[in-house]
Amino acid sequence: MKLLNNTFKWPATVIFYSSVLVGIYSISFDNELDKIWKVPVYSLFGSESGFLGLGKKGWTETAIFNEILTVLIVCSGLMASFSKEKVEDELIAKIRLTSLSSAIIINYAALLIANFLTFDLSFLMVLIVFLFAPLVMFNIIFQIRLIKYYKIDHEE
Repeated sequence: MKLLNNTFKWPATVIFYSSVLVGIYSISFDNELDKIWKVPVYSLFGSESGFLGLGKKGWTETAIFNEILTVLIVCSGLMASFSKEKVEDELIAKIRLTSLSSAIIINYAALLIANFLTFDLSFLMVLIVFLFAPLVMFNIIFQIRLIKYYKIDHEE
């Protein structure tokens, strides 16, 4: 598996968790963050009703804070997830793979449960949370397993 250089790991991790905290704040509280950076953008699916209710394409003015935050979370999360450790061996690759599969299984199990417990517009918020949850869960599970691995390695 091709991984990024180790130098990306900690800066990307700091940006990732900071962005996640700002995202949690952004969806949890009525804030002014959504009102900054209003710019004209080209919308493939605009606000006016069109084909299948998706809206007509065209130019519209909107705040792009959420879009920038999404790019930060996804890019930094992927960089933090797929950067090499200082010593990258087969066991760490196995830990990375099992952490990724655990995060995906947990995410979709929770999504299936949420499917039957949330409805209407609140389900849209649940989908937004589950969009970023695999990255967060993978990073947390991977770091916990790495800490356990290094702890066992140092005890021997």
